[in-house]
Amino acid sequence: MSKSKGKRKAAPAAPKKRRVTGAERQARKNVAKNSTIIFWITAIILVLLFVGRWVVAIANGYFGAFFQVDYSAASAVDNMKGRTPAGDDADLLLPLEKRWDLFTASRLRDEVHTTADDGAELHGYLYNEGAGVTVVVLPQFYDDGTADFLPGEYLNELTGCNLLLPDPRCHGGSGGEYFSYGLTEQYDLAAWLRWADEALGEQTYILWGTGTGANTALYAAANGLLPDSVAFLVAESPYASLHEMAQAHIARFYSVPAFPFLTAIEIKTNRSNTGFTVADIDLAPVLSGSDAELPALFLLSASDAYILPAWSESVISLYPGPSETITDGTGHGTVYAAGQSAVETLLADWWSRYGG
Repeated sequence: MSKSKGKRKAAPAAPKKRRVTGAERQARKNVAKNSTIIFWITAIILVLLFVGRWVVAIANGYFGAFFQVDYSAASAVDNMKGRTPAGDDADLLLPLEKRWDLFTASRLRDEVHTTADDGAELHGYLYNEGAGVTVVVLPQFYDDGTADFLPGEYLNELTGCNLLLPDPRCHGGSGGEYFSYGLTEQYDLAAWLRWADEALGEQTYILWGTGTGANTALYAAANGLLPDSVAFLVAESPYASLHEMAQAHIARFYSVPAFPFLTAIEIKTNRSNTGFTVADIDLAPVLSGSDAELPALFLLSASDAYILPAWSESVISLYPGPSETITDGTGHGTVYAAGQSAVETLLADWWSRYGG
């Protein structure tokens, strides 16, 4: 018998490919485009949130360190290269530092207190020589009454003076909620002078300030807060504008741009309950409108990398009273050590002219 040959099944026909319409193609493009936009918007928002939190954190940290002088001030100051002498500058200061240590070790130091006009309790140190002359030392930011005062021994030899070394408000043992770079501290200085007259008898005063301490004395002189018993003041490395200094320091010491960081810091300060704005801390308009006649001896270093010489020169040019300037030193705080003979000669001359 013959076998019949079976029929082969036909392969299923391939489904017809549906043509994508123009509307569908456009819809897919829109979805892809919208997804990309959403991705980038989300990424930008996350970056802005991160940067915003960073800016706010820096603003809060700066405010705490430089206006409240809290625990973070020490590390903030450590970043300020040039503020503390190092290397050759430190070697230059060493002999005078040893002399100051010997001078203070041979004398009794009293802790003294007074009350500021706003009720803050102020603390300081007094080397009482029983004299009718007192040198009041106003230190730079973050220094207090324990800081070395290298001209102290010479001034004592020259005048026989007592030495009063106050802690600025928010520093050392002094109270106060905010440090204001001379705005409030000028009134604290006036309070210390009243205290000294009561505690020591009527005194003749020499004021010696460095950095913000110099600004404190200059604010007080310009605003007529100092009694006639102040013979003269010595201002080392003053500066006019806190904004200008902060702008330079943020860029140089913290490696971040002034905008938006300084802007955020100033907004934080201006909206706080300090009672002042950053723009208020500017000696220039105060000196320009003053008729102060107190003699002022200005000291500045042409190589100061912390308080730039141009800032000090702008203050000197505006000071209305009699003044002389000594430019010496190899860095911040080294004028007396580098030009000791010239400074002491001029101090002796000024004492004979204004204080004797």
